[in-house]
Amino acid sequence: MATGDGGGLMQQMQNFDPKGSFLKNLVLSVLLIGVSSLLIPAVLKQIDDRKAIDQQRYQEQLLRQDKIIDAQAALIDALAADFWDYEVVASDVVYSRDERFGRDGWHQQAVDAYYLQSGPLLGEIRAEISTVLRLAPRETYEAFLLLYEDELLPLDSCLLELMKLEAASAGTPQPSEAPPPTGTPQPLRCVATEGKFAKATWDILAGYITEQDLADKADRELESLARAFGLQGAPD
Repeated sequence: MATGDGGGLMQQMQNFDPKGSFLKNLVLSVLLIGVSSLLIPAVLKQIDDRKAIDQQRYQEQLLRQDKIIDAQAALIDALAADFWDYEVVASDVVYSRDERFGRDGWHQQAVDAYYLQSGPLLGEIRAEISTVLRLAPRETYEAFLLLYEDELLPLDSCLLELMKLEAASAGTPQPSEAPPPTGTPQPLRCVATEGKFAKATWDILAGYITEQDLADKADRELESLARAFGLQGAPD
């Protein structure tokens, strides 16, 4: 029995080929190295390609953000410039009537300039307010729209009406425009104008402009717009 077992073990030892096992391992190792040499560069290339795509997207995002910031800053500058340009031509019409500032022909020049410039300026301001809707929160847009509709348009309407009445009174008065036959002549008023400046006189408009009501309101809205854009100035 023992002799038989010994014979079987000897037979197994004779069939064992260490050189064959080594060759198999060598072949497998070579194959693994070959596969790795193909896969690793491909994986690294995918990683590099992904990084390049992410970097490109990041750069595009920064570029879009820069364009938005530039557009926001340009919008604030344009709104401020057009508001002040309009206030200048409106103020000239009002102030030039005051004899204390006396300058021959100034009032007529101011009236002519207002007729020429006010319409385009108000159109520019309205277009810029529409741009606010695309770049700022809706409540900021609505605040500017309210300023435009409740302040600028009524002021423009009243100025145009007073200038028309003034021009008519300088010529031959029409029956409906003739002053009362007795008593102190009544000041010209904005009868057709609605809103804030209904029934306003030249003096009322002068007080409104002198007290900087429009300028103060425009400043507040522009400051609010800058905050909405994150473009505030240096802290106090």
